[in-house]
Amino acid sequence: MQSLTVLVVLLSLLQGCAYSQPFIAMSDSPNPPHSQSPEVASVAANPSRSQGTEFKLSDYQWQHRILLVFAPSTDSSQYRQQMQIWQADGAGTDDRNLKLVQILGTGESQVDGRSLSSASAEKLRQQFGIAPEGFAVILVGKDGTEKQRSQTPIDLAALFRTIDSMPMRQQEMRSRQ
Repeated sequence: MQSLTVLVVLLSLLQGCAYSQPFIAMSDSPNPPHSQSPEVASVAANPSRSQGTEFKLSDYQWQHRILLVFAPSTDSSQYRQQMQIWQADGAGTDDRNLKLVQILGTGESQVDGRSLSSASAEKLRQQFGIAPEGFAVILVGKDGTEKQRSQTPIDLAALFRTIDSMPMRQQEMRSRQ
């Protein structure tokens, strides 16, 4: 079993080298076929050569939901509002396995509080079609697909309703009872 895990990790690494776009699954299956090992998830935390953390959605797949916040800079009023909203309920975001990725047109982009490489920020902008001067908030589910998009800050209550309606989240809540 351990050799299979090593093989999966190696294939994932090779796939990341061979393709510029991250793998995105197209289903919200409540029972993922294989959970990623910690070794695969840790690939996301390795610093890249472009001074920052390399980020791929596929590295977080089946482990975390991702909230992508795109903004021109930290001076953007919409960005500041979204960050205040985000900080309002840390327990709720943690309970839903939600990670924050901030992608800025100018300034330091971040993933879960760590500096994000400029190459990763640009790939995310291209993948989701967001211009450097644009603002958008995008929720990506554990399956790696986009679940919600807004051109204005998203209230946590609305975000949590979206997440809590997903089959995987409902299964998580049932398993805790």
